[in-house]
Amino acid sequence: MSAPETNADRRGRVMAIVASIVVVAAVVAGIASIGLPGEQRQARLDQRRIEDLQRIVEAIELHHREHGQLPADLATAAARPGWDLALLDPVSGEAYDYRPRQGDRFELCAVFTTDSGERGGPGGNAPLEWRHGAGRHCFNREVRRVERPGA
Repeated sequence: MSAPETNADRRGRVMAIVASIVVVAAVVAGIASIGLPGEQRQARLDQRRIEDLQRIVEAIELHHREHGQLPADLATAAARPGWDLALLDPVSGEAYDYRPRQGDRFELCAVFTTDSGERGGPGGNAPLEWRHGAGRHCFNREVRRVERPGA
């Protein structure tokens, strides 16, 4: 026959249950605030896409400053010694889409997996000018003018 349960035993069991509930609540709150690991991976890939597009913009602007016009395609913008531009999506391997427009304007497109406008969502840390929804999104850009000293 077992010994009767004491108040200390009951308090210990209640404390263990309360501690378990607190741990589970903390884990759920953590996942809710930072997202699941898969969501975080998707957000990191979208951040990489934005970084790729930012470097492409730099190459397009440099080409424009040197040649007085937009490059005809991304291969032309990337054909610079020492430049290693990522012209392909890191997951699908599809080329980023570039279209010269009128004057100094151009369009860059990519396919994103997260919505950077979601508050607290995994993609919610994109710079304002690079905000995007999930799916294909195009950014309209214009070559920035660089003021030369003494000009």
